Amino acid sequence: MNLYIDPSNGLVVAIGCAVGYWVYRRPATGTNAQTPAPQRDLVGGTAAALATILILAFLFGLGDGQNTDVTGGDPPPTSTAQPTGAAATNTTP
Repeated sequence: MNLYIDPSNGLVVAIGCAVGYWVYRRPATGTNAQTPAPQRDLVGGTAAALATILILAFLFGLGDGQNTDVTGGDPPPTSTAQPTGAAATNTTP
């Protein structure tokens, strides 16, 4: 089974993962030099990644990959008006 992922959706997820990894690797540092090395922030990185993906998805208007506004194929059929009333009965042979 193949799952098609739109390239723009994949790019948004990749950017979100990169931002989350960057936040995870760059923990907040204190000003005190005697403190031990700060721990990495997994929750902060995850939250940053999800927030980035959400913001970029709203910004680019990404959806489920189905294009609903794309027109293609045959145009819809046009209706022809049929005369009604007095105009319809006054036909000459």
